[in-house]
Amino acid sequence: MSGIGRRPTSFACLLGAVGAVVALSGCSGGQQAVALPSSTDSRTPLGSSSAADAKAAELAYRNFVAMLDRADSLPAESRRQQLATLMAEPQLSRVLKRIAVMKKQHLTTYGNVIVHVTSVQLTTNGATVLDCQDTRNAGLINSVTQKKVNRGVKEDSTKALLIKGRDGKWRVSKSITLGEGC
Repeated sequence: MSGIGRRPTSFACLLGAVGAVVALSGCSGGQQAVALPSSTDSRTPLGSSSAADAKAAELAYRNFVAMLDRADSLPAESRRQQLATLMAEPQLSRVLKRIAVMKKQHLTTYGNVIVHVTSVQLTTNGATVLDCQDTRNAGLINSVTQKKVNRGVKEDSTKALLIKGRDGKWRVSKSITLGEGC
């Protein structure tokens, strides 16, 4: 058996958050401080269920997925702050813990997840985004041997819960892989 197969469910959550950090960090050598959202940010009620909020929540989700593609390659000293621009608890801690486990096992991510948002629903507590991700060209690779450990699937059903912080920015508080097929 080649060892290449369907990614574990927890990996899908990590994979989505890694790529957006790289996009947000830019090419400059200096690091800007980013305030971490406080725990009181997690349930700020929505003022109105507008199309603009739905678009903003969807964009935040797309950026979250892109960030996950490379989250494990972010500098350790600024990783939490960079991830916090698109994640809130408990998602932030889950991704950081997963990265620590991956590093110990000499694993890193490769490829990119392709997002196919199927719906965005606004609620009084935030937003729910449903996605039918294409993860076929993404997965885990051993950083020592460069051997692919696993890869994704054509259709990976994902649900993300987002909250709007006091700063007006949407962040993913929980990402759940529902399973293969959409």
